Parts: sequence; structure tokens; C-alpha cells
Amino acid sequence: MNRRQLMSAFGGLLLTTALPFSAWSQEGTPVSGGTLNVGFISDVRTLDPIQSAQWTERQVLFLMFDSLIDVNPDFSLKPGLAESWDFEDDGKKMVLHLRQGIEFHDGTPFNAEAVKWNLDKRLDPATGSSQRSLLEGVITGVEATDEHTVTIDLAQPYPPLLALLADRAGLMASPKAAETFGKDAGSHPVGTGPFVFDQWTRGSTISLKRNDDFWQGDMPYLDAVVFNDIPSNLVGIQRMMIGEIDFISQLDPLDTQLAKASPDIELVPSNSGPWYSLQWKWDTAPYDNPELRRAVAHALNRERINQILWAGEGNVSNGFTPDGLWWTPAKLEEYEYDPVLARKIIADAGLQGTTLRLAAPSGDTLRRFSELAKEDLDAVGLDVQLEPVPQSEYYARTVAGSIQFTPMRWSQRADPDGLIHYLFASDGTANSTGYGNPQVDKWIDEARRTSDEARRKDLYDQIQMQISKDLPYMPVGFSSEFNAMRKSVNGFVAMPDQIPRFRYVWKSQG
Repeated sequence: MNRRQLMSAFGGLLLTTALPFSAWSQEGTPVSGGTLNVGFISDVRTLDPIQSAQWTERQVLFLMFDSLIDVNPDFSLKPGLAESWDFEDDGKKMVLHLRQGIEFHDGTPFNAEAVKWNLDKRLDPATGSSQRSLLEGVITGVEATDEHTVTIDLAQPYPPLLALLADRAGLMASPKAAETFGKDAGSHPVGTGPFVFDQWTRGSTISLKRNDDFWQGDMPYLDAVVFNDIPSNLVGIQRMMIGEIDFISQLDPLDTQLAKASPDIELVPSNSGPWYSLQWKWDTAPYDNPELRRAVAHALNRERINQILWAGEGNVSNGFTPDGLWWTPAKLEEYEYDPVLARKIIADAGLQGTTLRLAAPSGDTLRRFSELAKEDLDAVGLDVQLEPVPQSEYYARTVAGSIQFTPMRWSQRADPDGLIHYLFASDGTANSTGYGNPQVDKWIDEARRTSDEARRKDLYDQIQMQISKDLPYMPVGFSSEFNAMRKSVNGFVAMPDQIPRFRYVWKSQG
């Protein structure tokens, strides 16, 4: 197999040279200076990329840390800290050729030994890395071939690896800082990225300052980025209107009404909204009863949820993959809104009055989602008790098992394995539903290891059909979301995974 065949085989992902800056939709000539104030409903628990698992952590991490592989706004791949790569031994060796002359923020060199340390650390069971299950059984060894070359040995060809190394698993942290700070490394992050950690006041702000020695030309343009905890998007927009906040993401259409009233605020739609669902503890009573899951599926008025949460601009879906991707499923089990059928299922199964404790996270959209779901499920004879929970805690409590029924949202990854194995494999890192199907595990394992894209497509069709029958999640659909920013903010481009990137952003002065 030659290099061209290998690159074509590896997931259908495009390898491009680094995009010129103009590819990141901007107008005018960038100017240096200024502080970008970001408002977000934070669930940040650590700033150590090796341990990171929370949604909002990534937008902070992506400023302080560089990944081995990078992505363009269309999710095609481009060089990152690895300026090029090759595959050898029929795809069972990946050779990374690293950029030279790069230092971590602490002045230590970025080199092949640092890459080996980062990958070995993630693979070490003692570390407890959130990314270990993505890499174990895939990477069998990492060798620093020379100072700027790394050879990664694979159990067999593994198409999703490139995409993984463009996300958290590929973010490179300073080995020296980890040694210095030990278990407190998550409060003292040290990377190679365009911004350097400054201060973290928990529950209030995370402050980053410009890395004057950044390796990428004159970047970054901003002097600083400050992430501000906000209790809700409404409060964030109010602060934006008086100039305290420059940027907020994840606004639904209802949130945008106030923003539209301000001449100083611009709204940029997301490429494709996140996937929303109801998640339950699939292997625990009462959610282990397939008749209960089926009743909920038919009781939920998803189009009404779409109309109320997203002004009818979202897309109701029976699955977790949006249209237009090569792994979009050909067919799924369908669950039409049918409250009469839902009541019959509940009556036949003796489930009348079953109490379901549904988490109601404090964030605007998820809280509204829970309230609407309660109305639908109560109407067919179930007893839904809403349990308020801070947005910053609900996901961690779901993973820990103290929350067993909750609204959930996920964004897409650059390769299907990034979400499918993560959520639905029995040993998936983020499998907090307790879902397990041996046949699905077998299909997932084959799909993540074959380099035949047609075969991968067939396997992912089977996987997604079976998951839609098993219902570890009750899909609702893909939201319509917006990013709000003051008109002084330039250079922002929405990404398919919904994670805001700010390294190319600049602010017009005056």
C-alpha cells in the first residue's frame, strides 16, 4: 500500500497544508492589542489536557496548548506541532515529523521525548486519563526516533488516530511542569500555544495572556483572553450590551432576541447545532425496561421541543449523526410522537405512575428541555420529578452515577469513532449510560480498525440502527445555535464541533 492509498484510507479525512489566514473569515487587516472577554456557563474542573473531560474546558485548552495535528473549519486536517506525517508497515506505523525550535511556556524544549511522554502518560493506567480508552489497544508503543521524529506503533491500521491527535488526545503539555506541580498540574497549565496561563479564580474568571514567543509568526493578535463565568446566556447578553463581555456561544433562538435589539452585537450561526437527547442509566431500573424507554420515545413531542427551544429552526432526528456526513446512517428506528400508543405501552407494562427523577441543569436551554419533557411524560401517566442541578455539576454527577436521567448534548467529532466509541462502546470513556451490546462492540471494534471506508460506512449503518433500537439515549435532534459577539470582534469562524476557537481573533480599536 503506497502513501496515497494510506492517506485515502485513513478515514476519508483530507490532509491539507495550513490554510492561509484569510480562510478564517475576517474583514480588514488584523490589529494587535486588546482583551477578549468571553462569557460562558463554565463546567471547568481542570486545565490539564491529559485529564480534561468537560465541555467548556476545551475552548480554554485550545488557546494554551497546541495539538500534534490541527483542523480547518471544514474539519479537514492540517499540520500542527507535527509539520508532516507518514504511514509505514501497511499503516501499522505512524511517523510524526515535528516542527523544530518550539518551546513550552516554561522554556523547556518541545521535542520527540516530550511527545513520547505525553502519549505514554495518557496510556498509563495510573494516570487515569480521560483519553486512555481511546488510545489503549490502538497504540502499542511510542519511540522518540530522533529529536524531532516520533514513531507510533499501532496494533493495526487505525483510521481515527489522526482525528484523535487533533483533539484533546493530541494536546501537548510540558513534562517539566507536570513533574513540578504533580497532582496540581491542572491548576498550572503549561503548553506551547499562543496564550500563557495567568490566573484562575474558580467560579469567576480564567485569565490568559499573550505568548510573546509563540512559534506561529506574529500570532496571536490579542493581548489577553479572559473567560468569565456567567449564570445564564441572558445575563451574558445583558453584560455584552454594556461592554463587559465580547463573546458568548451556544445561544438558542430565544436567547438571541435581546441581542438583536443591540446595534453593537453581531450573531454568527453555528455550522450544525449540537445533538440533544434524553439520557438514562440504561442498565439500571426503571430505565433497564425496554418498554419504558419505548413509551418515553413515543410520548416525547420532539417537534414541540424544536418549536419552543429553537424557534422551529432545529432538526428533529432519530439518531446522533446529522445529514451530510459520510457516516450519516441510511436508516434508523423511528419513534413518531404518539401519546395514545405511549399510554398503551405504559398500561400494558404496568408502568402507570412510575417515578422518574429528571435532572434540570441550571443552564437556560437544558432547564427548558427538562421542563418540556416533564410535561410530555406526565401527560401519558408517568410521574416526572425535576431535580435542579448546577450546570457546572450535572455532567460530572451523571458520569459518577448520581444522576440517572438527564438532558444531554454532544458535538460532532472529525471521525465517527470519536463519538461512537466514546459514548456507545461498553468500555467507552464517556459511556455513562451503562449501555452494552456485544454485537455493537464487535462492529465498533472492526469499524475503528479497518481502512476500507465503504466497509466502515456499512458497519456504522449497522451500529447506528442497533443503537436506535436499544435506546441508550432518546434522540431529540440538532439544535439551532448562535454565537454572539460585539462588532469589535473579528476573525471568528464557527467550527463543526461547536468549540469556539479564539487564537485567530482580533479586536478593532476605537
